[in-house]
Amino acid sequence: MRTNRNIKPFHNGKDRRTGRPTGARRTGKANPIANNPEAEKVRLAWVAEKLEQRAKQDENRSEGPCCPTEAAKTATNQRLLKILQATVCDRVWNGLLGRWEGVMPRRFVRANAVHMAHFRDFARENGYRSR
Repeated sequence: MRTNRNIKPFHNGKDRRTGRPTGARRTGKANPIANNPEAEKVRLAWVAEKLEQRAKQDENRSEGPCCPTEAAKTATNQRLLKILQATVCDRVWNGLLGRWEGVMPRRFVRANAVHMAHFRDFARENGYRSR
């Protein structure tokens, strides 16, 4: 049987005839470093700056209530209701009240998860419900 000599016997780390891996191909990668030492210094400085920035963001996140005053809660509820009314929602028939109710989209709930503790009740009063 004649073989085609123009085709490489090994491709993608496998023997073309048997399909077995050759083992010659390296799959493990080393840690990324720059070719230039000055560029490596700049990269390491940038990485350190980013780590500090992320640490500061974590510190600035407040663990307290989302809206500190009652006026802030009311304003946030009105703002979120306006956004919710502008979005297209699924509607479900409420048999107890005899009316259609809008269902808050999951992306809306996820985007405003911080305020959902006080907004759900407000939205329910205005004809919306969560899933």
